[in-house]
This record gives sequence, structure tokens and C-alpha cells, in this order.
Amino acid sequence: MSPRENEPMRIMRTALAALALSAAAVSAPAAQGFGDQTAQSARLTESDQKIVQRVEDYLSGVDTMHAEFLQTSSNGSTARGELWLDRPGKLRFEYQPPHPALIVSNGSVLVYYDRDLEQTSYVPISETPLWFLVREDIDMSRIEGYEIAGIERKRKSIRLSVAQEGSAAGQPGSLTLVFEDEPLRLKKWRIVDQQGIATEVALLDPRFGIDIDGTKFDFDALNLPDRRRPSNGR
Repeated sequence: MSPRENEPMRIMRTALAALALSAAAVSAPAAQGFGDQTAQSARLTESDQKIVQRVEDYLSGVDTMHAEFLQTSSNGSTARGELWLDRPGKLRFEYQPPHPALIVSNGSVLVYYDRDLEQTSYVPISETPLWFLVREDIDMSRIEGYEIAGIERKRKSIRLSVAQEGSAAGQPGSLTLVFEDEPLRLKKWRIVDQQGIATEVALLDPRFGIDIDGTKFDFDALNLPDRRRPSNGR
């Protein structure tokens, strides 16, 4: 496959995985997996635990969001696009040309659409790592196979890393969320996939608590060429 053909799939993986850990590494729904929360908490200082709680409360409190984003990877690829989020359950990643990827969740089903190839793929949202982002309550310490790998607080920023058990921040299978602080706001994230490629996604001019047209998440409004989808789709 050509680099351009590979890039949409990398875009899909990183778009989902960057906010919901590594899609390639998670084999079970995140909502059903529970890590050793007691052991993990014991490894965190009291200050660290307070930061984790702040981050979880912040992410759980996000109702709607719209942002442009810039995605850069260590393999030299770049992409831009727009993100709409309406929790719980609904989101839309729309990439600008030349990348043909469109990713939409209508609350129960996720669709990945390649505009150039006119191909669609459907999966229940609860069976993807993306469920971590769009579910009602976010708990970063209760995701099977992952643990909090590092917390760094500077004067006006917080970096929180999550990694597969046995891995470390910055290694394959790790995710780092970067927040502005005072007030807390998600700024960007960086993920290292299983091939060791690091991808950073920066949010540009994010707006929260806004009204979003429901057709952004309506499959019928997408006019997709392949109408076949899981029975719980709408």
C-alpha cells in the first residue's frame, strides 16, 4: 500500500487511540476491563492522586466540544481536521484533504469512512477503546492492561502519561495527555503506537459547552455508499 493509503488507517488508530489509549493493543471493551486500582493508587503520591482526580473530573465534565486540530507524526506525516464531541457517546473526526478519513459515532455505533475508496467500516462504540472517552464517567485507573506511568506538573501545565503494564511513558503503547492549568484544559496528546511511531495531536481554539447540530452524528445525513451496519446502529 502507498503511504497515502496507509495514512488514513494510522489517522483512525491515532485519533481513537490517542484519547482512548492504543486501539491496536486493547482486545476487550475498555468499559469491561478493571485494573488493580488499589495497587496503582499505592504507587501514586497523594499529590499525584489529586491530579488524577482533577483530570478525571475535568474529562467527565466535558459535555460538548468543537476544535480544529493539527496532527503530526514522527514518520513525517501531518494532517489537519475538525473534531466535534457530544458526550456521552457522540463524536466526529473530520480530516481535511488530502486525507479522506471521516470517523463518526452516533452514540451506539462507530463508522469509519474512506471517501476516496468509498468504503465504510462499522463497529459498536462500546467495543472500541474510544468508549473510554465518550462513556458517562471516565476513570483512568480502571482500564485493563494499563496503568498511570507518570505525572509531571509545571507552573502552568500538567502532563499525565498512561501506558501498558510493563511499559513506560514515551514507549510503545503509551499515551501522554497535556493540559493547560489554572484553569485546567486539554491542550494536546501524544501517543506512541506499537510500531514505535509517535503521533501528537494539538487542539486549536477548542470551544466547550456549545450547541452542536445533531446531524453531525447522523449516519443518514452522511449519505454513505454502504448502508450495511450493525443492528444497533441508527
